Amino acid sequence: MLIAAKLLLKFPTPGETLGKETMNIQSLISLIYPPRCPVCFEILDDTKRKVHEKCEKKLIYVKPPVCLRCGKPVYSPLQEYCMDCSRSDAPIDGGTAVWVYTKEMAQSIAKYKYEGKKEYAGFYVDRAVRQCGEWICQRRPDCITAVPLNPRKQRMRGFNQALLIAQGIGKMLNIPVDNELLVRSRYTEPQKNLTPTQRLKNLQKAFGPGKNIRKYKSVLLVDDIYTTGSTAKICSSILKGAGVSYVWILNLCIGSDY
Repeated sequence: MLIAAKLLLKFPTPGETLGKETMNIQSLISLIYPPRCPVCFEILDDTKRKVHEKCEKKLIYVKPPVCLRCGKPVYSPLQEYCMDCSRSDAPIDGGTAVWVYTKEMAQSIAKYKYEGKKEYAGFYVDRAVRQCGEWICQRRPDCITAVPLNPRKQRMRGFNQALLIAQGIGKMLNIPVDNELLVRSRYTEPQKNLTPTQRLKNLQKAFGPGKNIRKYKSVLLVDDIYTTGSTAKICSSILKGAGVSYVWILNLCIGSDY
C-alpha cells in the first residue's frame, strides 16, 4: 500500500505537479482502494456518503413496538416482551438495536467480520448514534464495553468487530470504553447454525469477569447481532454477579418476533 502511494507521488496524473507531494496518505489510499458501499459492496460514487442511498432504503431500521427488555420488534404495542424474553428472566435492564436482521444486513456484517472490511464500521457507528444515541444518553452508562472475542478467534479475524463499534460510539457520545470488564477464555463454534439450547450449551463457561468489572454501576454492552440473546444473557449475568447494577444492551442487528 505504501509502495503504491509512493508511486502515485512520483508519477503525478496529468495536470498535477510534484507539489502535490503534500497530499495526505488517506486520500491516496482512497484512490488505490476506493470506499465501497457496505450493502451492495460496489464503489461509492460520492465518497462523502457512507452508503448508496438506494441501498440504505433496503435496510429496515428498528421501530416501535419493541420488547421492553431486549429491544426486539414485536407484533403489537400491547405486547411487552418478545417470545424469547417472555420465556426467561434475562438479567438485562433494557436494549436497543439499529436494524432488523435481514438478508442485506447479514451479508454486510459477514463481510465486515470475516473479510476484514473494518471500513464499514464508520457507517455502522454513524447510524447507531443517529438511531440510538438519545436512548443511550438517557440511560447514562458509566462506560461502554463490547462482547469479547476469544484470543484465537481475534487473531483469525484481526480485530474484535463489536469493540470497534463500541469505540466509535463512545468517541461520538463522549462515553468511556472499557474492554476489560469481560474475558472470553474458551473458543466456541459459530452460533449462527445452532438451536437456542445448543447456543447456551456452547457458551457455558466461555465468558468470565475481567479485572475492572466492579468499577461501574451502569454498563452498556455492545454486540453486532442479537437473535435468541444467549450471549447477551450470559454476559449480563456475569456483570451483575460482580456488582454492576444496570446492564443495557445495544446491537447493530436484531431478529424480529414475527
